[in-house]
Amino acid sequence: MRFCLFLALLVGYIWGDSEFIDFEIENEVYLSEPQVMNIDEFTQRVEKNSINLAKSRAMAQSLVYEGKAQKAWNTSYIDADIAPVKSPSGGTQIESTIVLMLTPRLPWVTHTLRQSYQNKILRQEKSYELTKRLALISAKRLYLDYLVLKEQHQIYTNRYHNARDQLKISQAQYNAGRISKSQYLFFKSDFLDTKYALKTSHVEMISALSALKVVLGITDDSDIMVNDLAFTYLDFDENALESTLAQNLYLEIVALDVKDYQYSAQVASRSRFDSFEIGGGFTKSETSEGVQFSLQIPIPLTTKYGNQRAMYLALQSGSIREGEILKDSLSVNAKSYLEQLFYKKEAIALAKDNENNKRELSEIAKIGYEAGKTSAFEYLSVKNDHLSAMIATTQAKRDYINTLAMLEETLSSVLNLQPVSLAYNKDN
Repeated sequence: MRFCLFLALLVGYIWGDSEFIDFEIENEVYLSEPQVMNIDEFTQRVEKNSINLAKSRAMAQSLVYEGKAQKAWNTSYIDADIAPVKSPSGGTQIESTIVLMLTPRLPWVTHTLRQSYQNKILRQEKSYELTKRLALISAKRLYLDYLVLKEQHQIYTNRYHNARDQLKISQAQYNAGRISKSQYLFFKSDFLDTKYALKTSHVEMISALSALKVVLGITDDSDIMVNDLAFTYLDFDENALESTLAQNLYLEIVALDVKDYQYSAQVASRSRFDSFEIGGGFTKSETSEGVQFSLQIPIPLTTKYGNQRAMYLALQSGSIREGEILKDSLSVNAKSYLEQLFYKKEAIALAKDNENNKRELSEIAKIGYEAGKTSAFEYLSVKNDHLSAMIATTQAKRDYINTLAMLEETLSSVLNLQPVSLAYNKDN
């Protein structure tokens, strides 16, 4: 019998029958040795290669110098005057006056500006920390999603090899007249479907890896492995949720906006009389000379500063209301995402049970097909159901990862970023 099968394959190869598949070894793409890093290096790479963080860091530094510039005195100057004046002996004489003028800022204005820019710098630091956390959340989601896509790709790879081996056997059986052409075509169609799914999975996995490399600043062709970072379930109750919401960076930034508008209103109000000019010099003519003293005090007869103050107070009122609305919406969204994670954890467990059940059915169907009691169509249907069940489990994991990232973004906190040995829940 083995000789007959070999002879049938040989004849099919020689005649080049168009119904058959050429089983040359395909050039599969393999990733090179992974670049291994720990969580600290992962975090540092994200921070180093984020464009938004680079801009935010520069903004914080610029505020320091802007504050110093605003608190500095206005430019001093020399006032020189030459004019003809009456001479005591009659006629006219030239009198020259030179005065050095200083323009100091008044202390109450400088104090308010100092408080204002301390608040601005603190707000920018909070904004930087928020941007950093969001970048880290996004990078963690990308990496965990990539791990699941690798798992998914391995499922398709195993399924592809099984389908290829099964088609080789069915091709030999068809040539030997043991199965019909329709049965053979079932296996051929199954192989082509699996091959297409494998190619699609490979493209998706490589795309995810490329996006991850951009985030981490990696330019070579290596794979990526982060020690102690893997898919884990979140163990988070209502109390932990409330305490995390109380430290939410979004709310802290809005609170600092409220203070910023308050300080800006104070600066506008005190800018009515924020500086004066004082100076001293000398006056000299042909018949006399003496010391000159000059003092210039502004008189703020304008509505400019009052309108500026009213503008900042209106913005402050809006920010207070913004904080109230934001606090409620963050709480509602966080509770919703937390509830979704609970149900999606259950969905993953159900998907695994379904996967195990379909695996047993697939093994039974294989035995039945080999014994001639199960048709090729029924056997392939059960095998494809098993494949679909395994893919459904990985898709459920991806869904869980995305929902976890949305919860983290809502809380402005990075969760589950710790060694697996210390993770909340080791189920995966």
